[in-house]
Amino acid sequence: MLRPTSFLTKLALWVAAANAFVVFIPDDQCDPTGHCGPFTKTTRKHGGHSARSNGGEVVTFPLIARPRQVLDDESEPFDRVAVAIARVAQKFGGPPAVRARSQKDDKNYVPGNQYPISHPIKSTSEGSTGIYQYGPDFSYFIRVELGSQKTPLYMLLDTGAGNTWVMGTDCTEYACRLHDRFDTATSTSWKPNQADDFFINYGTGNVTGVVGWDNMVLAGKTVNVQFGVANHTAEELRHYAFDGILGLGMGHSVTGSFFKEVRQQNALKPIVAISMNRDSDGVNDGQATFGGIDPAKHVGEIKYADVTTEHKAKGEWVIPIEGFSFDGKQAKLNSTKAIIDTGTTYIFGSPPDVAELFKLVPGAKLDEKPAYTEYIVPCDTKTAFKVTFGGVAYEIPAKDWVAQVEDDKCLSRIYGYIDLPSFRPGEWIMGDVFLKNVYSVFDADNGNMRIGFANKAAPPKPTSTGNTGAVATGEDGRPVVPGSTGSATGETSAETVTPKTVSGGSKVGGVAFTLAWALVAWAMLAV
Repeated sequence: MLRPTSFLTKLALWVAAANAFVVFIPDDQCDPTGHCGPFTKTTRKHGGHSARSNGGEVVTFPLIARPRQVLDDESEPFDRVAVAIARVAQKFGGPPAVRARSQKDDKNYVPGNQYPISHPIKSTSEGSTGIYQYGPDFSYFIRVELGSQKTPLYMLLDTGAGNTWVMGTDCTEYACRLHDRFDTATSTSWKPNQADDFFINYGTGNVTGVVGWDNMVLAGKTVNVQFGVANHTAEELRHYAFDGILGLGMGHSVTGSFFKEVRQQNALKPIVAISMNRDSDGVNDGQATFGGIDPAKHVGEIKYADVTTEHKAKGEWVIPIEGFSFDGKQAKLNSTKAIIDTGTTYIFGSPPDVAELFKLVPGAKLDEKPAYTEYIVPCDTKTAFKVTFGGVAYEIPAKDWVAQVEDDKCLSRIYGYIDLPSFRPGEWIMGDVFLKNVYSVFDADNGNMRIGFANKAAPPKPTSTGNTGAVATGEDGRPVVPGSTGSATGETSAETVTPKTVSGGSKVGGVAFTLAWALVAWAMLAV
């Protein structure tokens, strides 16, 4: 069995034969406490920064993200104020952060979703909703409301499979208690499907539960859909911020097919157009449009490639890949198909094909792991890869495929899979490392099944702000403060602090002291 700190295998239905999002955490993203997640050279030190907007002026706060629950073997109480102080001190060269409460401390402790989540700016086009991010650039999800009580939950956008499920209140495992959950008993519109339970196998754990029908509000529309409510989840899901998965595949599903159901109800066209933000751009303008396309989110023509006949019959978003190149040189590929998967963070290919790519990268060195291969690359690498679909070459810039994990060590985010039976020979998996560079359209309308790409529209430019006292709001209309995340249920703050920009390399001084106490004040309000 693979270690979760090494590789979390692909979602499957009973057997590892179905496409789905690849839950992958490379070794370099596991810290000494045993927590594995979206770390980089920067976020290992101080938890990253927060970019917020009020829908017009964009305000950037380069502060730490709100502390998340961290599994630990030490019995220490979870104190938001202490954690806030320690994190600020750590950012400016102080002592390590206070560790959060562990599973052993209190098995009945129910914190809800407190992951550091980047909130999107408000969407204005019809049928659209902002895409939240757990990052930097680690996973992308939307906020929905379920049931008669309109319970807000985060759901991963997953074009890799058709399974839709959320964590339920009957799930008492630690992974579930770190998230917000759906209580079927409080929803008068919930209709259980007595004939069906569901079981989804991760390889290192599984998700099980009941299936039923209820109302879902997303992108301003209300649809009645069948989905699963988990009473057990894989422990590995503690590393991820989403509370469930919205399956956007058109194939078989053990929980009900979202797009097939809304199409039968004439509620939505089976089209979703997605623009993912890049964290380093400084503002989260990510957006998903259901039932159509938002012209404001792309420039130039959308070029389509038809899903292959074999995969259309299976309802899978797979198209021909026509080439991979670096610095004008084409790689010799054996794999000619690509799964376009919004639920997967990175890019994967067979080890021989990935080796062909890195023959073209000067100074690249193979680092073979038990379950995958990765490549160490020179940190001064600036050249983009280019991948061709539908006759058009799209860039994957070095800032997306190269990650600096130590002062003098950089790794590629394009991996070769080895001991993973759920990966099918001859197919690439093109995840978010590629997709955040394009506007992507998944179109199953009128009996077709095709994927379109276009260049993304430029994001709004982030700006710094002084102590203006202005209250910034996120896509969900909630006030947003520096480093705030809150739970999906909507914590609010009575006060917004808008300090001036401070670089990560600043020393402790008057500004740091002010920031520390500002964050402490916010943490106390959030308790």
